[in-house]
Formats: sequence, C-alpha cells, structure tokens
Amino acid sequence: MSERTRLPDADTRALLQQIAARLTAERPQHPMRESLRQALVLTFATRRHGYGTARATRAEELLLAYAPAVDPGTTRKQYAAELLQAAGGGR
Repeated sequence: MSERTRLPDADTRALLQQIAARLTAERPQHPMRESLRQALVLTFATRRHGYGTARATRAEELLLAYAPAVDPGTTRKQYAAELLQAAGGGR
C-alpha cells in the first residue's frame, strides 16, 4: 500500500492542515505554484521539528508524499482543499 492510499500520521495531518490554513488565510485567489508547495513543506517541517534534524527531514518527506502535485491553474484556496482531503478530510 502506498503512502497516498492510507491516512497520514497525526503529525503529518496536523502539518497539512496548518499549511492549508495558511494558504486559505493569505491570498487565497492567487495561483498556487509547485515551488510554493515545496517551500511551505520545508518551512512547516523545520518550524515543528527544528532545522536539519532527522525528524524535520522525515516530516518533509511525508508531507511531500501526501501533498499532491500542483496542477496548473489551481488557486491557493483550491490547493488548500486538496491538502485537507489528503489529511483525511471527508474520509
């Protein structure tokens, strides 16, 4: 079973929800970009687990595994909804 077909652990869920909240609160109608996805994953994992720690690296890996790739034309608000779905919303 791949990581995307099962629910993420509690830490990953919480981080996905926090990133979604940020995207919804700040410029939700602006375009979402893949580079922003990667930057937010790194930022939130580092804030939670510390710079350069093994836990931050693992959190980043899990976030990247669960956070879907960004489709062209997606807004930040739309992507936030995708993150909430990935976190287990609606399951």
